[in-house]
Amino acid sequence: MRKPSPILIFICCFLTASYLRAQTRDTITKVVLDSVVINAYGSGALMVTPAAINKIGKAQLQRYTNTNILQAVNSTAGVSMEERSLGSYRLNIRGSSVRSPYGVRNVKVYYDNIPFTAPGGNTMLNMLGFYNVGALEIIKGPGSSLYGAGTGGVVLFEALGINGSTNVEAGLNAGTYGTLAYHAKIQLPKHILSYENTRSEGYREHTQMNRKVASYQTHLTTITRGLLSLYFIYSDLAYQTPGALTLAEYRANAQQARPTVGANQGAVLAKASIHQKATLLGLTHRYLFSSKLSNTTSLYGFYNETENPAIQNYELKKEPHWGGRTNFMYNIGNFSAHFGAELQSGNFSSRTFRNLQGNRGAQLTDDKLDLWQWMGFAQLNYQLNKWLFTLGASTNSLQLNFLRSSATPSTEARKKFNGEIQPRFAVLYKASAYFSTYANVSKGFSPPATNEIFADNNSYNLALAAENGWNIEPGLRWNLFNQRLFVDASYFNFWLSNAIVTRRDAAGANYYLNAGKTKQQGIETSIAYHLLPKNRPLLINLQASYTYHDFKYDEFVQLAQDFSGKKMPGVAPHRYTLMADIKCENGPSVFLSYSYSAKIALNDANSQFADSFQLFSLKLGYPKKINNLLFDFYAGADNLFNQTYSLGNDMNGFGGRYYNVAPGRSFYFGLKLGFVVK
Repeated sequence: MRKPSPILIFICCFLTASYLRAQTRDTITKVVLDSVVINAYGSGALMVTPAAINKIGKAQLQRYTNTNILQAVNSTAGVSMEERSLGSYRLNIRGSSVRSPYGVRNVKVYYDNIPFTAPGGNTMLNMLGFYNVGALEIIKGPGSSLYGAGTGGVVLFEALGINGSTNVEAGLNAGTYGTLAYHAKIQLPKHILSYENTRSEGYREHTQMNRKVASYQTHLTTITRGLLSLYFIYSDLAYQTPGALTLAEYRANAQQARPTVGANQGAVLAKASIHQKATLLGLTHRYLFSSKLSNTTSLYGFYNETENPAIQNYELKKEPHWGGRTNFMYNIGNFSAHFGAELQSGNFSSRTFRNLQGNRGAQLTDDKLDLWQWMGFAQLNYQLNKWLFTLGASTNSLQLNFLRSSATPSTEARKKFNGEIQPRFAVLYKASAYFSTYANVSKGFSPPATNEIFADNNSYNLALAAENGWNIEPGLRWNLFNQRLFVDASYFNFWLSNAIVTRRDAAGANYYLNAGKTKQQGIETSIAYHLLPKNRPLLINLQASYTYHDFKYDEFVQLAQDFSGKKMPGVAPHRYTLMADIKCENGPSVFLSYSYSAKIALNDANSQFADSFQLFSLKLGYPKKINNLLFDFYAGADNLFNQTYSLGNDMNGFGGRYYNVAPGRSFYFGLKLGFVVK
């Protein structure tokens, strides 16, 4: 595929904008009725946001099984979410998971303005249940001006909406591989109390999972023009980890757990699993000083403890942290400003032991880690007729103090990343209510996560440097045919230095290196089309997303190996999804999805590739309201082609251990009942 020129794309956008300008006069602040509301960068509407952002709302989340958000996220251009084993998620925004063998790193996550990513750089995305998420916005690429450190992107989760009504709801979902989920919710005018439990035997050997999530949310009026929101989430998650397979093992029996080989015990013998308990308590206060000045301030406390018998060791971790964020918003005439600060602190402790067939053996390490992370940020916006100019920046600092008391003598170390300035420049031209084009230039900075400095194999690398680079991105958004067709497209070119990559030792433990320079460019396009006018009793909506990523090492030499010019592992060059929604007013609905992913490199040498795969899913629903009773029955199927494929591959796995097979053909059905009190 011939690489498009960013200059040519931007010229086309500009010429089209000029043509539309001659036909329709408008102002930037006008918002069409069907515009998508966006919280990112304080924009308010997608059409006037000069950045690549996708919003996944309630309708998109409910196109699939009501047990996780994975499939809805994977329908978004430029983003993929993987599940190495049930309950073990990895989020990939523009190749960000190259440095995260598991979990979510290099992506900043917020939950209703509350910092959800720990000061050490890790995000416990798997503590959230399906019904904790009302919607989410995904910013692709560095979100430097308001959200600080991170080169991958930003995810803004919205909690469930409190709408002043009183109702109760309960639901049950059952499916293949012993999957059973149920939830219950009580909503009062200012409170929501919910509980959900999801369990499964899993598709592979040794992949049982059980997650329990209890949550409480309330909105309270404080003083005049003030609103206080409180969030409490408690999660108890236990899941088995089957481990990665070699190609021979994968072809022989893709559902098996990693077997015992020589002195290295397998997943079953090691009783490899993770049991984590996590609690989040957060407060968000919104206050309107005047029509021009407002403030949003959040405070939170987070406690997590994890027990992890793994193949290489047996780890016990406690990771309490706390923090806050304040954001002032000032508007006067055509000028607006956002400014504020964010602070986080954590006191982590970790002890590792030998794993003796699932039991603790001799102690190997006893570590303590104290962290402080803060940032200050500011963003200025100026509107001039149809033009919007944005200038923003943040300054970031991270300090960690490390003590390993198990060593003789004890080991103390300190690491600092100070004074990192991340600017962002953007310009948007809104030719009409139906067309806008933009250019976004931002610098990204991402210090290594604590789990990257202090690796799984009990080593630590204080010389590990932070990633940094520049991202250039033109894009356009276009509503056509009386707003029945919507197109959102962007091109990006990202030059990254000191890219962090994963290595694995013989026991499967991870450690990390800086990989010199990389060059990442691509095209991301989303299209939505309403086949019939929206006032008809039958709605047929068609959607498509396409991702083209060309990610390569520009300069990467490790010992005698030169990987310069090689493809970065873990990134599919082509991905696309086709979706169709057919809904009858007060009747049944049908949701169809087809997705394709091209083959991906599994190691830096590009000597092995995971096969391409295609997936087809179907969901049938019948929602009905009879007086105050809400009734919703649904049934569906995933991977109807029964494709054998690996999802959540272990990049650069020692001895070729790359493969984690995803579930085969599966079926599910569910019933949700609700009662609304008038």
